[in-house]
Amino acid sequence: MDGEARRFLEDPAAMSCPWVESPFFEELLAASDLDAKDKELARRFHDDGYLVLEDAVDLALVDRIVADYPRLFDPANEFRDAPKTVRPLLRRDANRKQDAWWVSPPVRELACLERILHVLRVLYRREPIPFQTLNFLPGTEQSLHSDMIHFSSIPARFMCGVWVALEDATADNGPLRYVPGSHRMDEIHLGALGLWAEEEGPRLGAGYALYERFLEALVRKHDLPVKELHVKKGGALVWAANLLHGGAAITRPGSTRKSQVTHYYFEGCVHYTPVFSNASLGEIHLRCVYDLRRGKRVEPMLNGETLDAKPLGGGRYRLSRPRKGFW
Repeated sequence: MDGEARRFLEDPAAMSCPWVESPFFEELLAASDLDAKDKELARRFHDDGYLVLEDAVDLALVDRIVADYPRLFDPANEFRDAPKTVRPLLRRDANRKQDAWWVSPPVRELACLERILHVLRVLYRREPIPFQTLNFLPGTEQSLHSDMIHFSSIPARFMCGVWVALEDATADNGPLRYVPGSHRMDEIHLGALGLWAEEEGPRLGAGYALYERFLEALVRKHDLPVKELHVKKGGALVWAANLLHGGAAITRPGSTRKSQVTHYYFEGCVHYTPVFSNASLGEIHLRCVYDLRRGKRVEPMLNGETLDAKPLGGGRYRLSRPRKGFW
C-alpha cells in the first residue's frame, strides 16, 4: 500500500468522521499511542456506541448541584441572573432546566469536568465543545430517538451526549433506555420519511411524532435489544450521536430521577439542527453554538475554513466557502 493510502490506517483525522466510526478503526487502534485503558474505552465505544462510567463524578460535586435544585426548580424564580434569551428556556418546563449552567456554577463545573473531557478527546480526537446542559427532576419517559435529529454536524457524527446520575437510577424511577449498536444505523431525518422540516419553535409537531413512531417500529421489526441504565449516583453514560435512547416508564409514582445531561460538539465543524433543516435543498438550520467552557461563540467551519452563510429565513442558511468571520 502506498504512503498516501496508508495514512487512512494510521491518522485518526484522515477521514471526516470520528475515528471510532472509521472503516479502518482496527488499524487506527493498533497504530494509536493510547494506553491500554483508553484503548479499551475506544473499543467499547466503537462496538456498542456508548460507555457506562461508574463513579465518574465526585459525589461532593453531585451534592452541590442537587443543593441548587430547589432554586433551579422554584416556579417563582424568574432567573434575572441569566441573559434574557436564556430565561424562557429555564422557565419553559417544570421538570427540566435547559442551560442552567448560566446561573449554576456547579452545573457548569460538571459540564466542563476534565475527566469527562479526557474521555471525549480519546473517543473523537478533537477538542470537545460543551454547548448545552439539561437538568432533570423526574425521568423523561421520552420515546426512543437519535440525537442526530436535534444536534448534527458537518462532517457528521461529531457530537455526543453525557448523562450523569445525580441520584441512583433504578428500575422504577424512569431510568434511561438505549439500544446497543444502533449508532451504526443510517441517520434518519424527516426528509427520509417524506416530510419537510419542522418550523422553529418551542414544541415539535406531527412530523417529529411520526419520526418517533418510525424508530419504535424499526426496533420492533429487527428485534433490537433495549437496555436500561441502572447506575449509582455519580455514574455516567456517554453515547454516540446516532445511538437510539430515551426514558423508561416511571413505575414508582412521585419518584424523582435527578440527572444532568451535557451535549458536546467538536471543533472544526458546522453545527446544525436537522429537524429544522431541509438538507436536500441546502437549507441548513445553523445552531448558535456557545462554548460554555471558553465563554465564546463557535464559528461554523469545514476543512479548516470558516464558511459563508446566506440567510434564508426561519433560522435556515445556505452555506458556501469562505469569508472572514461569521458572528
